[in-house]
Amino acid sequence: MPGLVLHAGAVMMCAHPPGVVTLPAPTQQRVLVSLQPVATVSDVFVVAGCGMLLTPPSPICATVRWFQFSARVLAGGRPVLVQPTPPPSPGPGTGVPAPGPPMVQAMQIKVRAS
Repeated sequence: MPGLVLHAGAVMMCAHPPGVVTLPAPTQQRVLVSLQPVATVSDVFVVAGCGMLLTPPSPICATVRWFQFSARVLAGGRPVLVQPTPPPSPGPGTGVPAPGPPMVQAMQIKVRAS
């Protein structure tokens, strides 16, 4: 499914504000968009400050699992992650172990993949 190529510098929040989602260590560093490494299926997005912490004993988001990736475009031999709609919009993923889609606040909007 086509979409915008997701990159390490994208600004995201988990489904339970004010949780901030980041990609601290991209698995590949060679393919860039907007001077940021492209995110691939091997990358792990980390969540800091998930709002579910305020309602114990509910689990908090620790990571985000992305479900949408390119069938044709690879970076470092791995499919790149894609965001189907421009920001701000929900991303095609979920928090782990607390479910809910991340909200993509800002990202590059020039490079697309299918």
